[in-house]
Amino acid sequence: MIRRQLVGAALSLVVVAVIGLLYLQTIAQSRATRDAWMLTHDVSAGSVLGEGDVKRVRVPAAGDQFVLLAASPLHRRAAHRMRAQTLLTDDDLLDADTVQVPVSLRIAPGVAEGDTLDVVGRRLVVAGAGSPTTLLVAAADEPNWVALEANNVSLFAAKSTGVGVPPNPAVAVGDAISSLSGTSQSGAVLAGSGPPTAPATPPAPTPRPSPR
Repeated sequence: MIRRQLVGAALSLVVVAVIGLLYLQTIAQSRATRDAWMLTHDVSAGSVLGEGDVKRVRVPAAGDQFVLLAASPLHRRAAHRMRAQTLLTDDDLLDADTVQVPVSLRIAPGVAEGDTLDVVGRRLVVAGAGSPTTLLVAAADEPNWVALEANNVSLFAAKSTGVGVPPNPAVAVGDAISSLSGTSQSGAVLAGSGPPTAPATPPAPTPRPSPR
């Protein structure tokens, strides 16, 4: 009888100890934090972040585990406009190696420094408005952009936030007309303005005198 009581008491102590450990572990996890970086004020796209623009904060480690920037964002450029108290992620910053290149663009007026443009399927930040427009591009792509500008290639650009834009915006002319008009486009599409030219009429043969 005494032995059964001792065994029961020992099992009770084990259960209480396990419950206590689980409780302490839950409390510790709920109080755990991780490093993050927060903006102290609004910034525009392309801005170089300095010590007055960001601060290091601690955020709870529990809950939704979204990816936050752990490394320092100092001296890196913002990839888009952001408001104060934004917790930074890797996608909020441009690649460390960026260069400024002039590019001739065909775009609606009103583009200013800090705007984001869609150019040949890429979202690029305007570093300087004008003609040509100065864009921030990856350093590895610098030779390609310089070649386009050196050969006077004029590109189309759209001022866009990127929301709702298909991931592959390249479309053929016929597909574009079909999509915009809601009709089926078949056959070749002639680029350019003005009505189609009627085919030329071949000249009539010149009569020759009959031999005598």
